[in-house]
Amino acid sequence: MTVFGWILLSGLSLFAVFFGVQLTRDILWNKKLASYQKHQGIRIAKKATLYWFKRSYGLVLTSLFAITTVFSGVFSVPNYLNDRLLLNAMPVGSEQQLRSLLQNNQQSSFWDMLFTERMITNDMAPGAPEADFQAAERDYIGTNVQVQGVDEADILKTDGNTFYYAARYFNTIRVMDVALNGEVTVLDDLDLGTLYVDGLYLTATQLIVIGYKYEVMPYRGNAEIDLIGWGFVSYRGSVRIYDRETLEMVYELETDSNFYNHRLIDNSLFLISNKSLYNQEELRPTFVETTSDDSTTTKLDYSEIYYFTGVPVQGMTVVTGIKLDTYDRSSQAFLGYVDQIYADEDSLYTTYSFYDYRGFNYNQYVQIIKYDLDTINATINYVGQKKLPGYIQSQYWMDEFEGYLRVVTSSWNPIKNELHILKENATTDELDLVGSITEGLGKENETVKSVRFNGALGYVVTFVNMDPLYTIDLADPTNPTILFYEEEPGYSTYLHVWGQDDRLIGFGLDGDNQTLKISAYVTGTGAPLDTYFLRNMDDDTNMRYSYSEALWNPKAILVDAQRNIFAFPVMSYQYRMIADEYGWHYRFISQYYVFRFNFDAANPADIISDPIIISHDELGFYTGIDRGEYIDGIIYTFSYQQMISYDLSVPFDINNVTYRQVINFPIVNPYAN
Repeated sequence: MTVFGWILLSGLSLFAVFFGVQLTRDILWNKKLASYQKHQGIRIAKKATLYWFKRSYGLVLTSLFAITTVFSGVFSVPNYLNDRLLLNAMPVGSEQQLRSLLQNNQQSSFWDMLFTERMITNDMAPGAPEADFQAAERDYIGTNVQVQGVDEADILKTDGNTFYYAARYFNTIRVMDVALNGEVTVLDDLDLGTLYVDGLYLTATQLIVIGYKYEVMPYRGNAEIDLIGWGFVSYRGSVRIYDRETLEMVYELETDSNFYNHRLIDNSLFLISNKSLYNQEELRPTFVETTSDDSTTTKLDYSEIYYFTGVPVQGMTVVTGIKLDTYDRSSQAFLGYVDQIYADEDSLYTTYSFYDYRGFNYNQYVQIIKYDLDTINATINYVGQKKLPGYIQSQYWMDEFEGYLRVVTSSWNPIKNELHILKENATTDELDLVGSITEGLGKENETVKSVRFNGALGYVVTFVNMDPLYTIDLADPTNPTILFYEEEPGYSTYLHVWGQDDRLIGFGLDGDNQTLKISAYVTGTGAPLDTYFLRNMDDDTNMRYSYSEALWNPKAILVDAQRNIFAFPVMSYQYRMIADEYGWHYRFISQYYVFRFNFDAANPADIISDPIIISHDELGFYTGIDRGEYIDGIIYTFSYQQMISYDLSVPFDINNVTYRQVINFPIVNPYAN
């Protein structure tokens, strides 16, 4: 309570005491008077109830006012965090309060809990190329990230001289040297033990491994016996930092939450994790840090855990920063899960989509939380939040430009697509809505498939059976305006600005969701200038279904407009009937497609080149190409079984691709018992 509150409450209490003493004296004197009158035989009419009400109203009123003052919280000390008045986020403060919040939330839908439990999968999203660790003597592209200067983890990292490759489903990092002549040599295999890799980062001296460990916890009945075949998986997130020269671990952070996503900016690593609160004895996030032989365990204090009214609290989002030169760590936690994140060099945003159930009706909302990033001290500070209708499916549905967050949302029942522009409030923890497009973004029943922001422009693809690609003018944040749209069958799941604002490359699927396609657009022309479809039927008319990880994870795309490269892996399942044999026969075909573009071609049909197709050997199980990389004019492709390189300076013949180098790795069937 504030000083003014204490003064007011003290004054009210004195008045209450005064009126109470007066009322008590009246009661005592009236009793004595009644006794005297009775003794003297004097008969006096009984005082009316109104008399006593008038005598006691002062005490009653001041007491009620004092009680109301205390319980209303009007004169309570406001909650502040980093000089902002907290109107939305409130500190939990104690274990009792946190368990009470969890208990009050038990009525939340099972389906809401099911779809908000994101345990392993990273938010893998598109971006512009970034030269992570520029080596002057080598020319390479690097990981496809969203924001220049903000690195994102991936299973293949390079500095132009060394490859670090973490094949899927295995606990090993393959380290390979790239000579100046382009020859690749396997240096070492780093065994990670029980740690499974989500992604890697590189600094000049460090290899950073982000992953998880898990154990299956069996469900037990009342008799404390295992229910055979049933159990839930308990995950623990882990960060390991290795010295690149010695490949020795110098630091490890292990926590009881699973790292959902992360970013590396300068010398600071920022981590966002989801912590399950289901059936947990310890609700506070726990951290175990190991350096050399020293290990320490700490728990986040309840004062560093915050909640929001009206937001489901089945789980907890933990935000952590690590300073990579000293390993100093700081953390905060917020009740509610995280779905997507967006980060630039100054800010980080998290989103959480949830349902609000009212009887038989439900509404879908997305909560957006903003944090300020201190990349010098590796700290994350909560700024504010906003709830919007709908959901956000990809980090690329968000972008910050000149202090404004532009965000696209989509809703079901009915389907509706909107664009909102938010700006943080300087005094409270609220993100103010300054501009919107609530109509005209998509035709009837069309949902959002991809979004790309580019400075003062935004591009949105919606789809139901045709692909409108909308171009939006965002120069005035208070009045965003749709300029025009292009339309074609199918849709793009990823958009890339190709050197100029009006030139775009779209990657996605045809209208039947069966064939991969690439489209080249010049916005404002009404339709794509050229489209290339990956065929579903081979020369022998065998059926073939093609799939690419790049459809949902554009970090699988190797892209650079300056070097004129757009490349991605394709996994094909081919099946055919063979005469005199029973049933269908399947083949797993793993290929890597490399495209070039010429927007100045006289014939629009020549804008997209025929692809260079790099093939890896077939196996009897899935072992597709995971990633490709470009160094000094050579494309290197990686799968669990092989590394194959192709020299782009060699004249290309679509019927005769000559590989520069093939390395076969030891083969182990990951699906064998």
